[in-house]
Amino acid sequence: MSDSDYKPIACALHDQYEIAIMHRQVLHIEWQDASGKSHMADVMPVDIRVAGGEEFLIARRVDAQEGSEPLEIRLDRIVTSEK
Repeated sequence: MSDSDYKPIACALHDQYEIAIMHRQVLHIEWQDASGKSHMADVMPVDIRVAGGEEFLIARRVDAQEGSEPLEIRLDRIVTSEK
């Protein structure tokens, strides 16, 4: 059993992230990190990864330099996402 506070997201929202990945659509997202700090960025979603029963959006900042580390954002911490 996991000690995680992860809350699964709605299937329709999960599908929207999958479609954005397939179509290489830039998303404007706002999320909170594990400490509760808010972040906002335009990102190119790359994949969805599952680890420890939690799902994460793997994305790159649109304005990031080549070779920069991808973002790994837990799906239930995404506050808003827009195309």
